[in-house]
Amino acid sequence: MARKGQSKHLKRYAAPRTLKLSRKSFPWTVKPSPGPHPSGSAIPLRLLVRDYLSSARTAREADRIISEGHVLVDGRARRSPKFPVGLMDVLQLPTLNRSYRVLLDHRGRLVPHEIDKSEVSLKLCKVVRKNIVGGKRVQLTFHDGKTLVGDLSDFKPGDGVKLSLPDLKILEHFSFERGATALITGGKNVGKVGKVIDTKLIEGAQPNIITIEAGDERFQAPERYVFVVGKERPVIQLLGVT
Repeated sequence: MARKGQSKHLKRYAAPRTLKLSRKSFPWTVKPSPGPHPSGSAIPLRLLVRDYLSSARTAREADRIISEGHVLVDGRARRSPKFPVGLMDVLQLPTLNRSYRVLLDHRGRLVPHEIDKSEVSLKLCKVVRKNIVGGKRVQLTFHDGKTLVGDLSDFKPGDGVKLSLPDLKILEHFSFERGATALITGGKNVGKVGKVIDTKLIEGAQPNIITIEAGDERFQAPERYVFVVGKERPVIQLLGVT
């Protein structure tokens, strides 16, 4: 019979470059299950607990910790070892009293960054889609698959939103405009943080080009790689930003 669907296994050589893994130590790694983040830009919970945080020695130990509800993602217990965790997700280990936010390093790899208690209850999201649903209400879709419905006509794709966790209430809105502070999530400038200086509109299927200023440096990035993280400065702790 023909194989139905994609493979359930993943070799380390074929693993996405967003994973910070040694490629030659073992032949296999964990393939994330379908979820809020694409498999090419997500870390399975088992890898986070065992390889990134060293909270378990083996996969069996990591799976037990996860299945017992000791790992929270965005304020909710996730019990699947293959649950995908991606950019800006908040990871909590209540028994160890430690919390992390998944960020990008200068090589474009997803890494957990330990955060203060003051940041555990908030998350930054990027608006990727805006639709009109029943009752002429506006539905926003964020980069992590979350959605909100309501009187949200002032929002537009590309904007940044600060949400409270786990109730997902809007705390602050950051428009994608000149002067906004943005994080670059792809390309050769991945991980850099700067201010939006200019937007070059491109007709057709090609993305708009955004000019970013970071200190004395200026560079450009496609619009899809620009993640607004604040107005004058980032509203959360970011790697390499004080």
